[in-house]
Amino acid sequence: MKTAKGKSAQTRARSAAGRRAKDRQLVPLDQGPLRRRAVSECGREMARLEKLRVEWKRFENEDKPAFARWMAATFGAVLSELRELEARWREKEALVIEVEEEMFLRGTRSHRSAYAAVMRRRAMPPPDLRSGNGKPPSDAGDDEFDDPSPEGVPDFEQHLLFEDFLRAVMGINPDRMSEKKYQSMFEDFKAKIFGQGRHEPPPRERPPESAKPGQARIKEIYRALVRRLHPDTRAEKDTEISALWHEVQEAYGHGNLERLEMLLALTDIRSNAAGEHTSLSQMRAVIRELRSSFHALKRSLGSAKRELAWNFARTPDRSALRIRLQRQFDSDLAAQQARLREVEALIASWSAPVKTRQQRMANRQPEFGF
Repeated sequence: MKTAKGKSAQTRARSAAGRRAKDRQLVPLDQGPLRRRAVSECGREMARLEKLRVEWKRFENEDKPAFARWMAATFGAVLSELRELEARWREKEALVIEVEEEMFLRGTRSHRSAYAAVMRRRAMPPPDLRSGNGKPPSDAGDDEFDDPSPEGVPDFEQHLLFEDFLRAVMGINPDRMSEKKYQSMFEDFKAKIFGQGRHEPPPRERPPESAKPGQARIKEIYRALVRRLHPDTRAEKDTEISALWHEVQEAYGHGNLERLEMLLALTDIRSNAAGEHTSLSQMRAVIRELRSSFHALKRSLGSAKRELAWNFARTPDRSALRIRLQRQFDSDLAAQQARLREVEALIASWSAPVKTRQQRMANRQPEFGF
């Protein structure tokens, strides 16, 4: 028998379950405020990004070209001399490395002997020129099947490659093909692989592909973006529009529906055409994309501000920069000349003739004057 206390507990449990069931009811939300807030946030992010883009365009289109012209006019001769010294040093350094390799590989005991061997090898003509006709000797005893085609592949090997291609790639048994079709596809195969005969692409027998899920939506978004961003439909030359155009082509090529929807929402917000077709999740994706672009461009500008070309077009007095660079180039020239003299002295010590004992004794200074 249930007590009054047990009945009261069951009644309370049923009442609580009923209240929880009512709490689970779907309540429609008005997305208007959320959408307006998202559009406002997109506008702020776009304004921040546009401010950085103005700075970047000025640096790329004004500062860097002006700095390059000034450097060529002011330090052109010094830069040419530095490049010439660098090229001469690299040439001598390559010779030193070759001598070191000769000692290691041939077991040569001295640098002088290794240097002489390297110079003899450099002075010798290539092997194919020493033979007289400029061609390597051919092997004798070739049979009729080894007669190569102009492309270097025998005819029977071309047939074997073609039949392997039919079986492995196209899934066709060449034994079941008619002679006419076999010859036609073989000629196309030779034209494409070996450059022989005609150049029409071979016919492909592929089963019809079933339409992928969302393919219609991808094409619909792509057509809309093409109408908005195609270079032929826009009079202005905007690098941002060009970047969006390339992103659209890449997303469409990979069949990335989510990326295409985000790009469509971005163009909607840019043109103040965001409506009910632009979902709240797409707007938030645009905000994330704008913030990511902002931080990436901010890092690039941070690196650009450390370059000498930053704000160069707006700097009328360049005397301090000229003195600074002149000192730097003078130091670089001295270091490069010292490095070249060092490697040249090393090579000269290897190529100098060996002195006899009599010559060494004659060059000695007497210890006493009487």
